[in-house]
Amino acid sequence: MKGEDIYNGMTDIRDDQVAEAQNVPRQRASIFRKSPQKSYKKRWTIPMAAMLAAAVIAGIFLNPWNGSLSAYAVSEAEYPKQVRYSVLNNDPWYEARRERRSLSQVYVSTLGNFMTATVPGLLTGAGTENRVCSPINVYMALSMLAELTDGESRKQLLKLLDCDTIETVRTRANALWNANYVDDGTVTSIPANSLWLNDDLDFIQETMDTLSETYFASSYRGKMGTEKFNRTLQKWIDQNTKNRLKEQSSGITMDQDTVLALVSTIYYRAKWSNEFQKGRTSPEVFHALDGDRTVDFMHETMEGTYYWGEKFSAACKYLKNSGGMWFILPDEGVSVDELLSDGAVTDFLGTVTGSFSSDKGWADSKYLEIHLSLPKFDVVSDMDLTESLRALGITDVFDPYAADFSPMLEEDSLEKLPLPPFVSKVMHAARVTIDEEGCEATAYIELPAGGAAEPPDDEVDFVLDRPFLFAITGDDGTPLFVGIVNQP
Repeated sequence: MKGEDIYNGMTDIRDDQVAEAQNVPRQRASIFRKSPQKSYKKRWTIPMAAMLAAAVIAGIFLNPWNGSLSAYAVSEAEYPKQVRYSVLNNDPWYEARRERRSLSQVYVSTLGNFMTATVPGLLTGAGTENRVCSPINVYMALSMLAELTDGESRKQLLKLLDCDTIETVRTRANALWNANYVDDGTVTSIPANSLWLNDDLDFIQETMDTLSETYFASSYRGKMGTEKFNRTLQKWIDQNTKNRLKEQSSGITMDQDTVLALVSTIYYRAKWSNEFQKGRTSPEVFHALDGDRTVDFMHETMEGTYYWGEKFSAACKYLKNSGGMWFILPDEGVSVDELLSDGAVTDFLGTVTGSFSSDKGWADSKYLEIHLSLPKFDVVSDMDLTESLRALGITDVFDPYAADFSPMLEEDSLEKLPLPPFVSKVMHAARVTIDEEGCEATAYIELPAGGAAEPPDDEVDFVLDRPFLFAITGDDGTPLFVGIVNQP
């Protein structure tokens, strides 16, 4: 990826603290498919293309796909209009931003509990590979799945979503979507949802309407298993991830036994508040688990809050008019999996995210000069979440003899099926890219930073030269993406 391409793909974006003081989404579809045949009966599956995510920071912005979906469209979501940023009159923009951020009060505690329950299981076990996931993307997809289910199937989903009723799910998911939908000329953060319906079956309109109105989900109807319908789905995914997961999406297909496919994506793009200076980028050694390698490191000296815990140190680099990117470095001799297994990472992120205040309640922190050394990276991962979800208590939807999808299909259509529909697997792909563009760096000192000891009074070196974790938060502190960089 060329630097100039990355630069051109970014919007000029964190001077927000100063400004406010003056007042101022393999994106991959998880598909409900057929299970192995245990009898002569045909088994229908519901492709749940529900877990697709693309994260791009300093990424290339490609024009949306202009192909026609109209031949298959039942309904297409209408996104709310955004107040565009204006240099001449930015008061309406700041007011809209404040209103959007206030929506997090509806779901912040729930999402924190969901993240604590799910993220360690999704990231642990990466070995020497990179791994990325989008908590908001997974949460939104499971919320939509809850709408399609009933009975014990729904109860299991509600428990993981930390909601007592489906009405609570709707309220929180709608607030989450609206708070994190941003397309204002400075930041791009677009969650997108869709349903792909079997043309031979009749779906309950009330359920489809709820998905459209609450989750901004578009619906498309066609002949399952045809190349044309599959290609249309792939194009929709590419369009909503700006072609950043094209390799993964090319493998997504629906077969003739598919009942319904649910696909959810998120695309995010923002600029650093301060640029890294390209002239200070230099090749240096990254100590990967499978051996040292030389990669390009970016350098910056910045004033900010440095955090430390029993086994890690952390700092945040902010994104202009958005949230920030948190970097969490395990102490020497401590693995990323060890941090994840004891809850240190989720406890920390749950404490410090949600506002831009430097004092959010984490005891071991100090405001000082941080010499940051950060490797450039482009990390991609593609995961089957089925077993992870099973381990979290989501079991019935994967069992054709236990799954209850009665809110989805009209009774006569259910009677046509030899067996009830079920989810075959849930796939989730995500990608995060960072570069110098849109950021500013001044100086650095390349020394490892320990996590357990309090840093000096004036400055500290924060050198990410071994496997580390990161988290990207939205404007309200919502964890949009979390990941492990084992190989920059």
